[in-house]
Amino acid sequence: MNTATSNPANLIESLQLEVSMLKRQLAWYEEQFRLNKHRQFGAASERFDAQGLLFNEAEQQTEDNEADDQDSTPDDTRPVAAHQRKKPVRTELPKDLPRDIRILDVPEEEKWCACCEIFRKKIGFDASCKLEIIPPQFKVIEYRRIKYGCACENGIVTAPMVAMPIPKSIATPGLLAWVMTNKYCDALPLYRQEFILKRIGAEISRATLAEWMIRCAELLEPLYQALQKLLIEQSQLHADETTNQVLKEPGRAPQSNSYMWVYRTSEPLDKAIILYDYQTGRGHQYPESFLSGFSGYLHCDGHSAYKTLSARNPDILLAGCMAHVRRKFADVVKATPKGEKPTRARQALRMIQRLYGIERDIKDKPPDERYRVRQKESRPIIEEMKTWLDQLQPLVPPKSLLGKAVNYALNQWSCVVRYLEDGLLAIDNNAAERAIKPVVVGRKNWLFAHSVKGANASAILYSLIETAKANGLEPYAWLRHVLTELPKLGKDACIDHLLPISALTG
Repeated sequence: MNTATSNPANLIESLQLEVSMLKRQLAWYEEQFRLNKHRQFGAASERFDAQGLLFNEAEQQTEDNEADDQDSTPDDTRPVAAHQRKKPVRTELPKDLPRDIRILDVPEEEKWCACCEIFRKKIGFDASCKLEIIPPQFKVIEYRRIKYGCACENGIVTAPMVAMPIPKSIATPGLLAWVMTNKYCDALPLYRQEFILKRIGAEISRATLAEWMIRCAELLEPLYQALQKLLIEQSQLHADETTNQVLKEPGRAPQSNSYMWVYRTSEPLDKAIILYDYQTGRGHQYPESFLSGFSGYLHCDGHSAYKTLSARNPDILLAGCMAHVRRKFADVVKATPKGEKPTRARQALRMIQRLYGIERDIKDKPPDERYRVRQKESRPIIEEMKTWLDQLQPLVPPKSLLGKAVNYALNQWSCVVRYLEDGLLAIDNNAAERAIKPVVVGRKNWLFAHSVKGANASAILYSLIETAKANGLEPYAWLRHVLTELPKLGKDACIDHLLPISALTG
């Protein structure tokens, strides 16, 4: 006979334990349901209702914050001070755009002043600017190469053909730059461009467009490699990765996930470098290979591949992401049932907001000043937060969202607070997350890459376009210039002057 069932006291204790376990499981499932519901139907912003305190140095940091205990009105609204709304100001049109000045004059009969019996004098004009657009127009450029002949044995000579990005193709640098900008800058898939081209008079299949992109990537690859060499010479970098499905990968199912990695320079740098790298996996070997020769700080999230990379390469020090820590606590707020107050999660968010408030104030300061302010103002908050997390950890269930947020923060702590060591470092890895967004937006439109060649071409073209954008260059104009000039150069010619960061190369 079972001892638990034969002894009523043991049976009651067993049932109580089972009920307690089931309650914890139910609470976990409810928490996950609320969080997923918010992610699907709620606002994407990570703001919460105390966001106004972001840069308020006098905010309260006690566990039972007075703001959380304030009574609300029955309709959960609060009165706000009256304010005056500013009159909207029209944005001034860019001065560097071409201007078509059209003079509007008054009728001749209105120039005569009947009172004075004289013609009115011209005293000035009123200007009103409007923005016009000219849709894309195609034209055929016909090259007629003059031929000369002689009756002697030297034969016929013909004028050389203009160097083109893709020899024997109908595509000019302008057309290729237009297709590339549409796809890799504006996320317009090739099949849609095929329809646009047909509508305005040119029938070019998407297969041809895709082949052009691969050929252009091969031509531009030396620029990509030159940028990679400059990238690993920096003392701090950012890294991130996202999924990138490729249909035809040797030895892999079409449903397999591949990855597009991104590496970029830190934002305080005057000239930015943003490079993408297509790989079939997410392991440490991929950043280890791409960043071969790099030593310094690497901003990243908590992905284990970066920890392995740093363990194998002691010259690479990981700088964590406070935004990821914040996001975990923000999820707790989102998953909290209505009527309940996630006091602990809000307290963590307020401490993190104080850190971000300091970063905002010193954003434009020199590195040594940023370091000094961080030691004086940020470090005490960091120490306060660490003590609070250590005290909270044993009090919360480890599998709850709050427990996971606390454990994540503590597990990443040495990396997350590393930004205090150097004024050049950032508090988070948002620079890389912003750099990966163009790939994510594009992926929503064309879903996958067809081949490995296509994925590699996308990595190269994304890299050059995003680097050009980050350095204030208009992508189409820059690509057209490079595709015009690069075919003229010899195999071993210097290409530094064509890089979108030529100022870095001197």
